[in-house]
Amino acid sequence: MLTDEQVQFAQILDRVVEQEYGGRSGVHRFDRLRLGRIAELGCLSLAVPEHMGGYGGPVERMLVMQHLAPGLPAEPILASGIHAAALLVAALPNPAAAELLPGLMDGSVIATVADQEEGARYRTGQVATLARPDADGWLLDGEKHLVAFAEEADVLIVSARDAQGGELGLYCIDAQAPGLHVTARSGVDGLPRGDVRLVGCRASALIADRAVDAMLSAATDQAEAAQVAEMVGLMDALIRETTGYLQTRRQFGTEIGRFQALQHRLADMWMWCEEARSLALAAALSCEASAEERTKTVSMAKMQACDAAKLVAAEAVQMHGGIGVTEELIVSHWFKRLLALRASLGDRRFHLDRLVDLCGVAA
Repeated sequence: MLTDEQVQFAQILDRVVEQEYGGRSGVHRFDRLRLGRIAELGCLSLAVPEHMGGYGGPVERMLVMQHLAPGLPAEPILASGIHAAALLVAALPNPAAAELLPGLMDGSVIATVADQEEGARYRTGQVATLARPDADGWLLDGEKHLVAFAEEADVLIVSARDAQGGELGLYCIDAQAPGLHVTARSGVDGLPRGDVRLVGCRASALIADRAVDAMLSAATDQAEAAQVAEMVGLMDALIRETTGYLQTRRQFGTEIGRFQALQHRLADMWMWCEEARSLALAAALSCEASAEERTKTVSMAKMQACDAAKLVAAEAVQMHGGIGVTEELIVSHWFKRLLALRASLGDRRFHLDRLVDLCGVAA
């Protein structure tokens, strides 16, 4: 049950969607000024403890992602405000991490995590990028793939192995650093991504060199839990839009929403969404539990969200008919964002394998 303050916060977020992302095209461009306005509500401080200036906790993270989702934000709320911020918090009291956090929280600095490599299949510990020490610090060589907001970011948080000892570390790289090459890519949902190549690229700081595997796993799970909440918000929007369409579209002299077969399909969409909603809350709360509990709960939630999103999105498009896939209809854009989220950070197969490894049972 939400508190009165949380209910009011959710209502404010709904108004933000209307004011900042109003309209039905679903096409938005990244806007730093809009990011700053969103930051004023605390939406970029969700991964930072309150005693450090952060806002709220796991429930507030869930509310932000769920209620902003229908607006299809083109800003790195999750990539910078949750994923990167969670890593920086874990790296404290590292001075470079402490210096970056205030900028992330007010939106003046954008950070992104570059931890995915070709063939790693979402396994953040599978890292071939190397860090070579020299007299002035560290030089990095390697490649990272599908880095969210790679071109827009001011700072990249890169995972790399010490070329001498093999230990995994986290390094900050300035966006203007020589030797950093970004090839822009666009996801199916239109959000910016990029492939990053590092050739003798100087890191501005080493922010962590111990327990980095655990830090990456915890930060990614926190981002995954937020993604599940975002998927629930998109499914809510699809169900509302589809319900409205069935109540207005007429065929054979009546609204098609009166047809029992379509009512049953709409009920199935609602049930799948509600199951995902329950697990979204469990995943959000588990981010403050033990590593084993967090891993298990987040994986179950993401798997359920992937299954629910597949059914809800497909049914919404089909019940809208041919216009359901057109650029002019918001439904098609929600469909594509869900498609992208199902494959982001960890897909269904990855989380099934992780549960199998954790529970020690055959898939």
